[in-house]
Amino acid sequence: MLVSDVTESEWLSQRLETLQRDTRDIVESLNSALLVVDLEGRVRYANPAAEAILGGVDGDLGGREIRDWFDHPGDDEDPIEACRARGVRSRGAEARLRRSDGTWIPVGISCSPRLDEGGRSQGVVAIFQDLSSVKALEQQVRQSEKMASIGQLAAGLAHEVNNPIGFIQTNLHQMTEYLADLGRHFEALDTLQRAIADGESGPIERASGALASVAREIDLDFLRSDFEKALSESLEGADRIRHIVKDLRDFSRPDLPERVSTDVNQALDSTANIVQATFKRGVVIEKDYGSLPEIEGYPMQLKQVFMNLLVNAHQAIDEARAAGGETTHGVVRLATRQVGDEVVVRISDDGVGIPPRDLDRIFEPYFTTKAVGTGTGLGLATCFQIVERHGGGIRAEGAPGSGATFEIRLPILARAPRIEEGASGRSIDPRC
Repeated sequence: MLVSDVTESEWLSQRLETLQRDTRDIVESLNSALLVVDLEGRVRYANPAAEAILGGVDGDLGGREIRDWFDHPGDDEDPIEACRARGVRSRGAEARLRRSDGTWIPVGISCSPRLDEGGRSQGVVAIFQDLSSVKALEQQVRQSEKMASIGQLAAGLAHEVNNPIGFIQTNLHQMTEYLADLGRHFEALDTLQRAIADGESGPIERASGALASVAREIDLDFLRSDFEKALSESLEGADRIRHIVKDLRDFSRPDLPERVSTDVNQALDSTANIVQATFKRGVVIEKDYGSLPEIEGYPMQLKQVFMNLLVNAHQAIDEARAAGGETTHGVVRLATRQVGDEVVVRISDDGVGIPPRDLDRIFEPYFTTKAVGTGTGLGLATCFQIVERHGGGIRAEGAPGSGATFEIRLPILARAPRIEEGASGRSIDPRC
């Protein structure tokens, strides 16, 4: 019996060693970084992938405080701290990590409490991956979508540019003719000046009569007035083209990787100037901008949000006009206000509205109410993701036949999406 017990004990010991070795091999071969953090916030274990990201070698990260890397800059807790302090699980959340060289990188992270036999938390098991390349790809995709949107606006922009170019060209031709007439007048005036210099009355009278005759023929007073008018119109047209090019250049510029001070009114207004070029006759934009502080954000991405919503508003109006007559619809209203520590942007239209059954789904990727081939279902989903990245919220309201309103709330100071039990990385905003 003793021999049997010893044999079984040796077998169990060998089995345990095998399981431990297999577990260690699996953990160390993971492509994802894995950390074990105790209740004091100190690293107890880091696999090789974690060491590669955090700058450790051969287990020398043990005992270091996790906040050396995950010192969250915002007001909200990072996922590891939320799990360590309150047992909050997260799956696919995003955080920022400071590498050993001092640079910040985005990471996708999942956290679970490390429990003992009694179910009590002993710390956190965190798995994370460097999202730098993913974020770079997302930026490329956003830029591609933005440039594709500009392509869709190209016809309207070409029309908007062609109008001032057309009357500038016409005015230049007219001013060329006016200059020829003025040349005749200047020649007659020069003749009169020479006659006056000679001092003989006869040539002076003839030259004076010739000058008066030329002035009548070319209608000098009208010519001078119309020349000034044509020149003023041409300058206005050139200035309009300059603004269009500037707005388009600003819109197509890629965002910086970090938040910058952003003028929301300017971002909304310059985008409206571009999109309005595509609006059909009779569709107008009414603007009611409040006095706003600058926010910390990504201005080019916000312009993409505004462009998507403005294009959707025009399409909704176009659909309503097709059904009810062109005289019954055609107003897009833009309003901005500061409410507490947030900037609120409202974009409203008097288009076809939104069915109640669709209000809860319009921000889902690939969901669209448009006909096949006319919509991808990504426009509003992109808006949601961009606003979410700013730590804000977006919601829609409206009913069939009464138009629609989209309200965007953006924090004035940078705010990360909140992390909640079962969160999957999408910010949860009760307003939305």
